[in-house]
Amino acid sequence: MHADVKPSQALPAPAVDASDALTAVVNSATAVARAELRLAAAEARAWLTRIGFGLVMLWLSLLLAQVFVLLVAVAPVLSQDHRWTVLGLMLFLSLVPAVSVFLLAMRELRRVKELGHGTAPHHDDRS
Repeated sequence: MHADVKPSQALPAPAVDASDALTAVVNSATAVARAELRLAAAEARAWLTRIGFGLVMLWLSLLLAQVFVLLVAVAPVLSQDHRWTVLGLMLFLSLVPAVSVFLLAMRELRRVKELGHGTAPHHDDRS
């Protein structure tokens, strides 16, 4: 040891005792657990919002498909007064929203499915 260092200065006295350290660890663990719970709640809320939107879009596409089917059923009656090109355009214009909303719903529900698999490990069985 050097001559200018006193024995009381060689080892610093512990500034924190064991109970204070344990309290700090417990408080930190509690804060982490609360943050994890808030994160899980936010993820669940986002998942439920996304699946709700997908199901509403699917329901809307089914309603639009019913409109298309009704117009197909009424088309022979309307063909007496109108040309087939007008009826074909009418059917096409009723089918486009039904198909587009259905594709939007499927895309949204596929995203929900991917979100569910994003947290689980992916197994590849092609070997």
